[in-house]
Amino acid sequence: MNLSRLWPLLLGSGITLGLGTPIAKVAAHHGVGALSFALWPTLAAGLLLGAIGLFRQGRPADLPRLVRFGSVAGLFGHALPMSAVFWLSSHAGAGFASFSLALPPVFTLLLTLLLGLERFALRRGVAVGLGLSGALLMLAGRGGSFEATPALLAMALAIPVTIGATNIYRARHMPSDVSGEWLSSMTLLASSSMLAIAALALDSIVPPLTIPALAWLALQTAVLIVGYLFYFALQRRAEPVTFSFIGYVMMLPGVTIGTFAFGERLPWTVWPAAALVLAALLLLQRPARAMPIAVHRDQGASV
Repeated sequence: MNLSRLWPLLLGSGITLGLGTPIAKVAAHHGVGALSFALWPTLAAGLLLGAIGLFRQGRPADLPRLVRFGSVAGLFGHALPMSAVFWLSSHAGAGFASFSLALPPVFTLLLTLLLGLERFALRRGVAVGLGLSGALLMLAGRGGSFEATPALLAMALAIPVTIGATNIYRARHMPSDVSGEWLSSMTLLASSSMLAIAALALDSIVPPLTIPALAWLALQTAVLIVGYLFYFALQRRAEPVTFSFIGYVMMLPGVTIGTFAFGERLPWTVWPAAALVLAALLLLQRPARAMPIAVHRDQGASV
């Protein structure tokens, strides 16, 4: 694997999807709740991507297989962990929730080793360690608190385990003969169904029907459309551990926009943290062993 070919996809998906954090912050100022912000753009993006997929490629040949893939990827890779993050943020603080989102590469690597999908390579172990150190250094510089009860700690660990397992599932079971629009659509629609249940249970499903609130929800919809097309293009080409580094890249927009647009203090740890993550990415240029990602592979499939 040549990482130089993955840089545009890794940066494109990470930076685009990372815009959701500052957008959510602005939307919250206009009265949009966290679950409402997660639900409506996810549903709208899923529907629009499905419409684009139908227009460009027509109906998928094996729709039940695609629905099954999207259900697992959407529920376990997005809806459940993100709902858990919202819950964890309210009970233990945003810093502790962010800590859990720094761990997916660690657990993705551990799971690939435990499942025998690759042999241990010191280079990759060091890369994951450097990336984790950079993420934790960034969080520490922003004043995150990591005090929590054993139950909250278990939740914080369950989130990256779930994300890591879903990274592996997508890599091994993603239909390679299906376009990125359809893959993204089914994943987002499955995720939105879970988010809708959670939002209904908490009476937070309806956003304010004001122009500013709806404008920021529309912007987040556009971000998800573009971000998920990058996301599945990266998933086609990167093995699970490298793919999981998308979470570290997603930190960049929040820090950058927070500093220049919201007047947040730029912690001194940003630069050494970024250097650690960059070093980790460079070490990942030689994976331990290629992983088969799907049957009926079709390199000509549209992204």
